Amino acid sequence: MRVNGPLIRLLAIAVLATHFSVAAGEVFLCVTNPDTGFLTSLRRAGDTNHLEFLRSGQALGPVIMRVRTPGSPWQEVRQSTNGVKLWSSLRPQDDAMLWEIGVQNTGSEPLEIGDLALPLPINTDYVWDHEETFTRRVFRHAFIAGQGSFLYWLPVKGSGPFLVMQPQGDTALEFFTAAGMDYAHGGGNYTVFVHSRATVEREPRGNWRQPHTSRLLHSGEACTNHFAFRWADSYQDVRESLYRNGGVDVHVAPGMVVPRDLTARVALHTTRKPERIEPEFPANTTVDYLGDRAGGTHIYRVKFTRLGENLLTVRAADGWTMPLEFFVIEPLETLIKKRAAFIVKNQQHHDPAKWYDGLYSLWDRREPAGQNLLGPDHRAGQDLYAVSGSDDPSNGKCLLVAEKNAAFPDPVEIASLEYFVTHFIWGKHQRTDAEQPYPYGIYGADSWKQNRFADRDPLTQGVSRPGGPSACRMWRTFDYTTYFALYFNLYRIAKERPDLVKELSALEYLERAYGTARAYFEVPAHIRMDGGWSFTGWVYWQYTVGNFHEKYLLPLIAALEAEGQQPKADFLRGEWEKKVKYFIYDQPWPFASEMPIDSTAYESTYAAGRYASEHGLKPDMNLWHDRNVDKWFSHSVIDPRMHERFLLRQHLANLACRGVLEPNYWSLGSDFRGCGSASYTLSYMSQMGGWAVLDYALRYDPDPAENLRLGYASLLSSWALMNTGDTESNFGFWTPGRLHDGSMSWGFQPRQVGTEWNSAMRDLPRGAWPVCGEADHGLVAGIEAACTVLLDDPLFGLIALGGEVTQTNDFIGVIPRDGVRQRFHAVLAGRRLHLSLDRDGFAGEKPIHLHPNLETVQFILENRGVGPHQTQLRIEGLPAGRHDLSIDGQLQTSPIAVTGGKVTIDIPVSKAPATQVEFKVTSRSR
Repeated sequence: MRVNGPLIRLLAIAVLATHFSVAAGEVFLCVTNPDTGFLTSLRRAGDTNHLEFLRSGQALGPVIMRVRTPGSPWQEVRQSTNGVKLWSSLRPQDDAMLWEIGVQNTGSEPLEIGDLALPLPINTDYVWDHEETFTRRVFRHAFIAGQGSFLYWLPVKGSGPFLVMQPQGDTALEFFTAAGMDYAHGGGNYTVFVHSRATVEREPRGNWRQPHTSRLLHSGEACTNHFAFRWADSYQDVRESLYRNGGVDVHVAPGMVVPRDLTARVALHTTRKPERIEPEFPANTTVDYLGDRAGGTHIYRVKFTRLGENLLTVRAADGWTMPLEFFVIEPLETLIKKRAAFIVKNQQHHDPAKWYDGLYSLWDRREPAGQNLLGPDHRAGQDLYAVSGSDDPSNGKCLLVAEKNAAFPDPVEIASLEYFVTHFIWGKHQRTDAEQPYPYGIYGADSWKQNRFADRDPLTQGVSRPGGPSACRMWRTFDYTTYFALYFNLYRIAKERPDLVKELSALEYLERAYGTARAYFEVPAHIRMDGGWSFTGWVYWQYTVGNFHEKYLLPLIAALEAEGQQPKADFLRGEWEKKVKYFIYDQPWPFASEMPIDSTAYESTYAAGRYASEHGLKPDMNLWHDRNVDKWFSHSVIDPRMHERFLLRQHLANLACRGVLEPNYWSLGSDFRGCGSASYTLSYMSQMGGWAVLDYALRYDPDPAENLRLGYASLLSSWALMNTGDTESNFGFWTPGRLHDGSMSWGFQPRQVGTEWNSAMRDLPRGAWPVCGEADHGLVAGIEAACTVLLDDPLFGLIALGGEVTQTNDFIGVIPRDGVRQRFHAVLAGRRLHLSLDRDGFAGEKPIHLHPNLETVQFILENRGVGPHQTQLRIEGLPAGRHDLSIDGQLQTSPIAVTGGKVTIDIPVSKAPATQVEFKVTSRSR
């Protein structure tokens, strides 16, 4: 077959610099290349930010085909040639811009179309100028799922014009490729495929869960494929556009990652009539159709029993299909306990002869048995910083073990933590309280050993340079937040179980937490980064950048106050409020972190917004000074309306870099970096930023159902990265065998084969990375925020996210299965009730009972300690008035007065394994 020949000019959609006026308020402002007819500019008329959706210097319209005739190899075709007529045209119609791609076999032999690829050169290049990135660059969201596929792009800030792309008629998308991307700067070449058989024959490695098809055209036969672009103003607009134009708007609960002991629900909002949902494993899956709600919403209940990937295929008339890819995990409590136990048993170095004795490091499932644990002397391709404990990939392990043990104390695991603190941190990775200057300072990458003993950049100079060891490399603020959270959890553990903690007392661990938190604010500010870092100057990230885990400052402050250490609490509160004010008043785009585009800040920025909303702020003058710009930050006016606006802006920006509408398990609820959903999904910020989405829905969203579902899906999402199972599943979906049961993966690689940003993660098949890393930081957030939410959902009715509803007569019963069983929320009849325990837990597999008016709550408290003690129950959302508390059926002596909707109650717990608790309203205040 010949591929050279005369160029057939593709049909243009407009003359140069012409715009289309379609429906009122829906205008495509387009520019075409007069020589090719391709789009070189695509904007929405009237957009005050002049957001350009196409990448500069590139065009929308070209397509790439690979074709062959019998007995011939695949050949690439980008324009009409002998034997093939190819056209691509865009034109306005009603409220849409239609893209038609046609192919005709003009030869005498049958022609097979092996690839029909559509490059999408959208403006996803991100720069350090935050105003430019957040207002004039876009995030890509893609759901590649047959005829149910769709894509949309929206501004990075999360508000403004959405551009939606959807197949029309029987056109489907089955595959994508993405190359040349950078997870901090975006860019790259993103291409979707109508047919992809030729590509997969050229690259057989990896795996893909959808069919790779081709299309055979006989002589003279032609085929066309159609797509439509439409504008939308919100996620709800996108949903409505999918519904109105032959697609499916999918809702799920509790998420696309589903614990085996929970029931999933699926809603399909569509003008099509689904014929059935077909499970991949019918013997292990039950699908019940619950009916059609008004407006064409079909409701299903799904119960999975097979662990790992589970495909549900939605089938409708005329062969229409859409795959929904779920991932089924073990019960959350099992995962939480398994992960901590695995880290302690397998991922800690015990060798007093090594400088890194006590270090928790990475586990690589690709290495031979006995060599899976990485470290400074065995890196398996990792950079030294990743395995030495001096950066996020390895230092999150200790905090996960600590967070788990604050909920479920275990003597072996607590001893492991104290070994880590004694042998690796104190006086080694972290300077002691007696070391001057910079007490409590924490040495950064590549390792504490090379920096602590370096002659270069002596402490007296206060300057840290790249290119070698530096004695002053103590400026990276993220290291401090991890360790003050660790010490705070050890304080909690020692306070509750002093019998299990041997090295320090509870108050001594609290002092370590305070000292480290103080150093977080003081040490980096006295060190100047110089000579080639991402910026040059004094380090103020503790005030200007969202650091993960810094929300632990708030319970740390409360603990200091409870222990009578008010001056220390006041100091930390004052420093935290500097940051809160900076986020709200001083920086319009505080949502980036160490990179031009990032999702790391969304836990911290939400915590700041919520703090301002709940506590209020006071005016100030010359609050703090930035030496880099010689500026004092002052706030003469405090406006609570700005706090409300900040919370909303933060929420929208968080959603923009998160899978909101895409119903597959590696996207829904996952955070996205610069590569969107094409690379490194399910990162640690899936759960950290997911907490922000969930908490915003619980406390501030006037119509919370969708954000409750999304926030909960986010909390569940990254648990899919854990390699775990039972005998039937051979102890792990990603890497079978007992050896790796409980291991974790750093992230998810969504392409058939792809190379990730980590230097050791080259040519990975689609799936979970084979080595753990930063993901444990996310699991910490998943444990810390674990909760059960009772919701009267407008789609699904009465459901429990993270639990099961057991009865709905006079009392509603909810069995909590969130993994921790210490937090419960109810959103019913316009009211919201929040319960939290500071220790112990709601009894396993025993229902929490509550009256539908939320004025009576009954539960069994599970004793996780030894000996008599008190457990604090905090309740929010109560009506003002008098309330009775009964313990084991005995009414406590005096009623409890509630004002302001909140109360904290000390529940006496005996040595008995369980305590019956009832709390109810007896009289309301007028």
